[in-house]
Amino acid sequence: MVAAEKKPQKPVYLLYGEDTYSSTQKLKFWQDEFIKKYGGETNVEIFEGKTMDLVEFDTNIESMPFLAEKKLVIIKNFMEKARAEEKKPASDTETENQKLKSKTKADNQKRMSEIIERTPDFSLIIFHQTEMPDRRTSLFQKISKIGTAKEFPLQLPQEIAKWITDKAKEKGIKISYSTALYLSTYCSLNFWLIANELEKLGTYANGKEITKEMIDDLVSATLSASIFKLTDAIATKNRQESLKTFRIMTDSGEEINMIFFMIVRHFRLLIQIKEMLGKNESPNAITSKLKQHPFVIQNLSKQAKHHSPEKIEQIYSTLLQIDTDIKTGVIKAYGANTSEFELAIERLIIDCCK
Repeated sequence: MVAAEKKPQKPVYLLYGEDTYSSTQKLKFWQDEFIKKYGGETNVEIFEGKTMDLVEFDTNIESMPFLAEKKLVIIKNFMEKARAEEKKPASDTETENQKLKSKTKADNQKRMSEIIERTPDFSLIIFHQTEMPDRRTSLFQKISKIGTAKEFPLQLPQEIAKWITDKAKEKGIKISYSTALYLSTYCSLNFWLIANELEKLGTYANGKEITKEMIDDLVSATLSASIFKLTDAIATKNRQESLKTFRIMTDSGEEINMIFFMIVRHFRLLIQIKEMLGKNESPNAITSKLKQHPFVIQNLSKQAKHHSPEKIEQIYSTLLQIDTDIKTGVIKAYGANTSEFELAIERLIIDCCK
């Protein structure tokens, strides 16, 4: 039996994923290469998904390129529209205007799916998403079927450290793998932040090798990285380091409400992970259920070993009590005066480190 001939793919691409730095760099690379090959920006069109006119878009992709073989059409963040339409059905309380808006979004997705299905060979279409699209939508399914959907997932610290050392080598910056690994976690695996900080560190080092001390002095740790540092110190009952880390966060201008929220969130995750580990669930299963980065699950799992289930529950209960006291006025936190709020957290830290 002769196998059915596979239809050639359309020149339609979707770049998406939580690693927005890499997807944006890929888009820039393709755009730059297109401009080099086909002689300038004359045949490059960029549409913003939230405001684009589908009639204009339809006409645009079917019109021949000007004095060139190809034309490039980029659509940024169109699929947020598709996501809203299929994940949020109209409720009984939804207004007529909201219903009409939802119908418009549904029509836009259907129309876009029809347009890209007849993309001519001379039009190269690239959808770029800085937020995750819903894979269940008809437009996502259509692109996957007739074109190519390329995901850029968050990378592990080891992969980012390798990227840092490669990028540093290109720029003549000296940094060891272990220091690059330290920088990646210090910046919470954020490629945008890492790229900027690497440039700054390279300028400061001025030909010398970048050290961890330079990173501590010049780079402001992200809030999530600081929370991990704080809870790591609490897990090992290092009271001095715990209080120091907390004070650095407050002195650097981080809002106490956000710090407190992140601490509560951290211990809520810790409770869940402790329970799952007790049931011998695998790291992959835990990562999937909690929808967290594998590195986060790895670090939380290490911390969980330092706490008994009762201790984690006790800490979480104290955090909830602090939250109640703030809302009922037992702990006063008005405007810029957050000293009582900060003192309550410091007392919790001291108690945890006994």
